Amino acid sequence: MRLFDTKVIKGALLLAVFAMLFSSCLMNDDLMTADAKTGGLVESASLVQLVPKKSNSVDIELKVYLGPAIQEVKVYKQFYHNATDEASNVELLGSFSVSGQNLNDTLLLSQTFTWEQLKQGLTLDSYTLPDDPLNADIGDYFMLKYVSVMDDGREVTSNSQTEVLVANSFSGYYLSDITYIHPNLGTRQYQLIKELITESGNTCSTNFAVWGSYGETIYLTINPDNSITFNVFGFDFIVEEGDPNNLLVYSHYDPVTDFIYLYYHYLAPGGYRVFYEVLEPITKK
Repeated sequence: MRLFDTKVIKGALLLAVFAMLFSSCLMNDDLMTADAKTGGLVESASLVQLVPKKSNSVDIELKVYLGPAIQEVKVYKQFYHNATDEASNVELLGSFSVSGQNLNDTLLLSQTFTWEQLKQGLTLDSYTLPDDPLNADIGDYFMLKYVSVMDDGREVTSNSQTEVLVANSFSGYYLSDITYIHPNLGTRQYQLIKELITESGNTCSTNFAVWGSYGETIYLTINPDNSITFNVFGFDFIVEEGDPNNLLVYSHYDPVTDFIYLYYHYLAPGGYRVFYEVLEPITKK
C-alpha cells in the first residue's frame, strides 16, 4: 500500500498542474500525421462536454505546432446516435485560420461552435437531431476530425480527434473545496479544479479526493431525492459514505445552487480519514 502523505503531495501537485494545462489524453504517437515530415501537426482535446442545461455551445481549442506553414485547419464533423447504433454523414463544420503563423511558433487557437452549427447538414436514417440540445439523448456525441491545409495546397489528416459529448446536467467543471481530517496529522484544506464527466443520465465520474494520477476515480450518482451514492475505483482502501464522528452529514446535491456536497471516509492504520468535499460549479463565461 502507498502511504497517504506521499499520495496527497503527488496527487495535489498533479491536479494543480492539470487545472492549468490544456486538457488532453493524447500520447506522443497520437500526434503523428501520416508522415510527420510533411508537417500539418495539430492537437486537440480528446473530449469536450456539451452540457445542455448550462450552454448550447462548446469551445474547441486547437494546438498548431511549429513547423511547415499551415494555411488553415478544416474541421469535419460526424454524429453518433447510440440508441440505433448509427453514424451520420460527414460534413465540414468550419476551419481555423493559421495563415502560416506556425512557421515561427506553436499556436493555441480557440473557436466556439453552437449546437445549430454542429448539427447542421447531418442526417441519419432513423433519427433526427433535435433543434434544442436539451432534447438530445445523453451519451450521443459528435466526432470532430482535423485536416491541415499546407502552404503548397496539400491536405494532411491529423490523428487527433475530439469527441463532443452530449452530457448530463451535472457534468462540467467544478471548484473542489476539500477538508481532510487525519486522526494524527490534524485538518488540512485543498482547492482543486475537477471535471465531472458523464457516464449515464444521472452518473458522473471524476478524480477521487486529492488523487487521480494513479487512476483513482469516484463515480457519483445523483438520485431522484437528491441524495448521492458513489463508488470508488483504483484506491487502496474501502471508501464509505459519511463521517463516522458526525452522523448528521450525508452526501447530497442542492438543486437550487447546483452545489454537490460529499462526505466520505476510509479506515487506515491509526484511525479514520474523513473528507468533506464541496463541488461548486464553474459557470461558463
